[in-house]
Amino acid sequence: MTIKLQHGIKLWWLMLLMFCHSAFAFHAQVNSFDKQLSRLELGPNLYFQQTHKALPLEELIFDPERHHAFRLVAEYKKSLQSADQSLWLFTRLHYTGQTPIQTVVHYDFPLADVVQVYSYNRAKNDLQLLSSTGASVPFYQRALAYRSFAFPLNFEPGQELDLFIKVQDAAIAPVQLTLWQNNNFVLDQLYKNILDGLLCGVLLLMAIYNLFLYFSLQQRLYLYYSGFFINCALVLAILNGLAFAMLWPDYPEINQAILYVATGATFTCLTLFSWHVRAQQGGILGRFGFYLCLVSALLLLFSPLYANNQLRFWGLLVVTALCLGVNTLFALVHAIKGDRTAKTFALGWSFFFGCIVLLALSQIGYVPTAQAWQYLLLMAVMGSMALMSFSLLQNIRGTQQQSIDHQRLANAHLQQYYDIYHNAVEGMFTSTLQGQLITANQALLNMLGYQNLQQMQLDVAKTGMARYYANPEDRTQMLKQLQLGDNKNFEIRGLRADGSAFWALMSARLAEGDGTQNAYVHGSIVDITAHKQNTEQLAYLATHDPLTSLYNRHYFIEQLEQTLRFDHQATLLYLDIDQFKLINTTCDHRAGDALLCQISNQMQRVLNNRGILARLESDEFVVLLPHLTSNEAFAIAHQLLDTVKEFRFIWQDSVFSISVSIGLAENSDGNQNTEHWLKQADSACFVAKEKGRNRIHMFNADDEELQRHQSEIQWLKTLRQALEQDNFVLFMQPITAIQQDQPGLHYELLLRLSLPDQGLIAPGNFLSSAERYGLMPQIDRWVIRNYFRWLAQQPAHLAELSLANINLSGASLTDPLFKAYVSSLFREYRIPFSKVCFEITESMAILNVHQTLDFISHFRQLGCKFALDDFGSGFSSYGYLKNFPVDFVKIDGSFVRDLLIDPFDCAIVQSIHDIARAMKIQTVAEYVENMEICHKLTEMGIDFAQGYGLAKPRPLYQQES
Repeated sequence: MTIKLQHGIKLWWLMLLMFCHSAFAFHAQVNSFDKQLSRLELGPNLYFQQTHKALPLEELIFDPERHHAFRLVAEYKKSLQSADQSLWLFTRLHYTGQTPIQTVVHYDFPLADVVQVYSYNRAKNDLQLLSSTGASVPFYQRALAYRSFAFPLNFEPGQELDLFIKVQDAAIAPVQLTLWQNNNFVLDQLYKNILDGLLCGVLLLMAIYNLFLYFSLQQRLYLYYSGFFINCALVLAILNGLAFAMLWPDYPEINQAILYVATGATFTCLTLFSWHVRAQQGGILGRFGFYLCLVSALLLLFSPLYANNQLRFWGLLVVTALCLGVNTLFALVHAIKGDRTAKTFALGWSFFFGCIVLLALSQIGYVPTAQAWQYLLLMAVMGSMALMSFSLLQNIRGTQQQSIDHQRLANAHLQQYYDIYHNAVEGMFTSTLQGQLITANQALLNMLGYQNLQQMQLDVAKTGMARYYANPEDRTQMLKQLQLGDNKNFEIRGLRADGSAFWALMSARLAEGDGTQNAYVHGSIVDITAHKQNTEQLAYLATHDPLTSLYNRHYFIEQLEQTLRFDHQATLLYLDIDQFKLINTTCDHRAGDALLCQISNQMQRVLNNRGILARLESDEFVVLLPHLTSNEAFAIAHQLLDTVKEFRFIWQDSVFSISVSIGLAENSDGNQNTEHWLKQADSACFVAKEKGRNRIHMFNADDEELQRHQSEIQWLKTLRQALEQDNFVLFMQPITAIQQDQPGLHYELLLRLSLPDQGLIAPGNFLSSAERYGLMPQIDRWVIRNYFRWLAQQPAHLAELSLANINLSGASLTDPLFKAYVSSLFREYRIPFSKVCFEITESMAILNVHQTLDFISHFRQLGCKFALDDFGSGFSSYGYLKNFPVDFVKIDGSFVRDLLIDPFDCAIVQSIHDIARAMKIQTVAEYVENMEICHKLTEMGIDFAQGYGLAKPRPLYQQES
């Protein structure tokens, strides 16, 4: 019951408002007109109100509060409307004529999204919707088919009518409204259409003209300017509604974005044009301003993709002000710094800037649009034409100056070309496609063996240009290639006038004449005969050994890689000439080279192209036997072995028997690489040498001798890495005086290898590998250098030191640079010579007598001491002892260890001591493992003892004091 009562009250209240509205009517000023109406501006008596877009007209009319909210447009403050707002325009029209009249209400804002027109007859209380149109609905729904919004309105004599117009647009909507007599309105629109069409036509003509200049001169300046005029014409057509009416009348959704796209494209082209007119100058600020304007214009161009209507409108205003302001500023700066042309450019920019500002003000209602619209556009065109005139003037002047300069240089270049052509080192010619010679320079005449051009033309007239090709088809192929276009380079084998051949590099191009038959061939020729021979020689040397003419290591490795890549069955032979080093040393290097060449010929004869024979280095050869198993390859290896064994090398008056050791390895392991395969064959060859040479050994992964060899190879890598990374550690073991106490420290330096995963390694595990592969000189250098450096850093220890024994290898003694190196270390670290004793093993001293004596003599004169290590282990120890001026004799530990239980060892030790004493040489006993042995040695008169029974080895750094 309560609900029904509420509805009844509301209905009664509405009816009361409808019947009694005159009591609350808004007293609006009336726009009166008569039959003589031509055009009436409704602005003085026009009212406005801004409401929410969903507010119905009924509430505005019948709600007194709403109705009285209308204010005169003189109080209208232009501001940006939101998408949810509507602008209501209200005016009261009174026709005072005596006969009916046809009028047109004109609202000149073509960009409005929604425009709805209502008429309200207060006398009859009749509210009618006359038209609902706008830029957001198709064009055909408009009451009158004009670019702006026009609505027919017919009046009876004395009729008074209230007119309400609702405008929705997220912009600053104008509040101008005009009442026209129908015929006058048609004539006004026709005039405007003609004027706007002319303006758009002029802009398009300018665009076409600049586009033509772009294609003619290939300058992007004109392309940007053409784009500016096209987009400018589009913006003009959008602003006056022409674009919607003619281009996309059935697609109103385009209207929501096209203005921003066209304006963004306009400013993009204009910014690029201005930047190129200023020749991309302006420094850092100029570049910043250019990129700022360009990015802003592009953001406006793509704003419909990410921004709403209100944000796009603000972006349009900001970008317009930014682009015009920045470019105008740079134009003025350019004018100040530039010449008259630059000032013309600045003036044009000023015109353009002013026109755009006035145009923007007229669109938002700050400038009257009655006649300003036409003049603004005309001024904009004038400003644009001034800009174009400047750019054209600048370009024309530049082109004229360039033309003069080019003409001036053309004659000089022509003379230079003549001189270059006839004095060039390379041969040059011009001929026809049919083979007739037009001209040739002196270099070509000399190359082909002619005295003058007439002689060559006579020969060419008889046989054509093909006579200079060793293969006449080469010229035919050359002409086919030239007809495809571009310059072509050819390497040909040519013939001189006397028929002798030569190699040449020819560069040629085809110059088109009046037709294909009149085309010319311009060419240059360089004699590359010597270069060709050198290239062939280099290519040969890249794959062959220069001494034996066999394949070299590089080529052989490539063949191995190819074999493994395609997983072909193959066997590898590794050959080492057994007597090569002997012949090379006994005779001379010429004998060694002759031996290698003769052996190579013998092996080639045996192989007879059944395999690839190559020389790796020195006296090492390899043979790759494709598609053969190890058993099949063994037969060929045996033939090589027998052939070399039967061969006799004769040099001068000497005859040498030669043998070879051969290692054989099959690529049975599908995962192995070339290095692995070569190592297998090399290891097998090493075992063959170890077993007595002149034999074949087949690789077997389970072979103990091969495993030992591979272990030594692994030690070789470890030792080299240890030298590079300082993985060695110095130890020391004291040498104790057992006859009488002696002051100071006396010890022997020992070496250990430190490995991360194995800890400290004793030298017995790696020194044999180091000796075999020649690393002992490097290890000796490392020991002396690091010990001397440590001593220099420990002055207290150096002062307390009496004597330090350092072991030297035989390889170091034979090294011609070792003596100088050790001397330099003494000088660098200032180590007293008297505190160092070098130990030399008896066996090494005997093998290298001369080098050992030279080394001992040099350093003993400086104050160093020497000890003969492991004495008694050699065959002629006593005989050689008198030849070596040493200070100590270290008795071999094999005699000392069993001294208490073996009378023979005891006698030997006593004998060595007695002989050394007779020569005034002190004795040192090694391997003293307990005090009983030490007491026995003391009784025998031995001077010093060393061993675990007295002191164990310990790291040298523990001696820091």
